[in-house]
Amino acid sequence: MIAAKLIEEVATKLFREAATTLPEDVIKKLEEARRKEINPIARAHLESMIKSTEIAKMKSIPLCQDTGIPYFFIKKGLGIKIEGNLEMAISNAVIKVTKELPLRENVIHPLTKVNSGTNTGWGIPHIHYEVEHSSDFIEIIAVPRGFGSEAKSSLVWITTSQDIPEAITRCVLDQVVAAGGDPCPPTIIGVGVGGFADTALTLAKKALFRDPIGSHNPDPLVMELEDRIFKAVNSTGIGPMGTGGETTTLAVHVEISGSHTAVVPVGITFQCWAARYSKAIIYRNGEVRYLTHPKLGEE
Repeated sequence: MIAAKLIEEVATKLFREAATTLPEDVIKKLEEARRKEINPIARAHLESMIKSTEIAKMKSIPLCQDTGIPYFFIKKGLGIKIEGNLEMAISNAVIKVTKELPLRENVIHPLTKVNSGTNTGWGIPHIHYEVEHSSDFIEIIAVPRGFGSEAKSSLVWITTSQDIPEAITRCVLDQVVAAGGDPCPPTIIGVGVGGFADTALTLAKKALFRDPIGSHNPDPLVMELEDRIFKAVNSTGIGPMGTGGETTTLAVHVEISGSHTAVVPVGITFQCWAARYSKAIIYRNGEVRYLTHPKLGEE
């Protein structure tokens, strides 16, 4: 049995850290891009991004003025029981971080534009649940999801009469070119292939937070597609912040699901260079392991 109070404490740490401190693998990708970049303007942008991460971490302040709206991925072992209300625990964590950090109050009623003032309400924080039959833990990923990149998400349908990998690559390129500098490149690109309309986009969003950044899908065909899209996107010359350069994307992550014989849905979404997320595992015995920000476990 895992207490909801413990989940609230862990979620509070995760959400605060996600807003202020990039995972080390993301920072290394930015540094790698800076070393390789030959365009002086692009290199200056990358240097500014890296400097911003250092300042935000040192001062414990948000990395971006758009502190997003809260999105949580929860993976729960089938036999794990929660003592208390998990949804309330996550909501309490968001309210606390919003007030104490503070975060910009972004969550509104979609029709009246009334602001809750807490970054909660009307189904927010959004929690995506998965059940894992064999695990004895809860995995939590906290994401302050900014909308500069979210707003460039798209869903396309590819008929199976086409060369599907080629069609997917073309669709992603079309979306990248249309988005330009709006999603604050260099981005991480998440692509969800198959399933239904909603599951394709959910797969794409999950793919954004695969770690370490740039790691491949284990399926060789999917791995080949990731490399193909990655090379194509970085050949566009859009570059950091859309002002030109070698690095338009830091990584392309693709996830797949079984699909209909006639048509394949493809969800495409972006994560800006500030890939803000934090992940932890809570075991059945109450032990907590912080994965993306291990120093949280020393507090």
